[in-house]
Amino acid sequence: LLYYKAGVNDMPQLLPDGFYPLFLVLYIIKELIFPWRKRAPLWKSIWNVVTSPVVLPTFFLTYVADVFTSMVKVFQDISWTLCFVISGDFLVPENSEYTQPRQWQHTVWYKNVVIPLICLFPLWIRLVQCLRKYADTRQRLPHLANAFKYALSQTVTLFGAFHPLYLLSQQNHTTYNGGVNLFQMFWVGAFVTS
Repeated sequence: LLYYKAGVNDMPQLLPDGFYPLFLVLYIIKELIFPWRKRAPLWKSIWNVVTSPVVLPTFFLTYVADVFTSMVKVFQDISWTLCFVISGDFLVPENSEYTQPRQWQHTVWYKNVVIPLICLFPLWIRLVQCLRKYADTRQRLPHLANAFKYALSQTVTLFGAFHPLYLLSQQNHTTYNGGVNLFQMFWVGAFVTS
């Protein structure tokens, strides 16, 4: 909202428009780190979740990993913000006639590498946690069933991420029932079952 208000000249022009989101990012980073005595348990928990195969997944760590699977869009927004700041796009005024369009978010590395990895990473953590719980307890249910669920969810994510690439590479793909091909039917089936 602050960036928008600065862009439409609804605020005093004390700073260039892009510095407002930069200050917001720097403030959030400061709040996530300081005071360290209060933030250290947060970062220790995140580290334990990320290193799930090595650390015994307790209920709390499993819960945090489940929260991570729900925060995929937030993680995508964080990666977009970091790329926006690192690329220097925050320095380009919005209302300039000579503004170059932002191209980094349309590149292959961002759309087909960074975003799918962000989507897959929380699912991978939960998969590894379920496999670790099975290895520790030898109880097939619910641990292997949950592991299968997260493995299938990763498959759906990969199919969804690479589906446009597949269609571009297929000049004359076989279609069934009015333009739906076998790849699309498998993806929809995997999506529904996950």
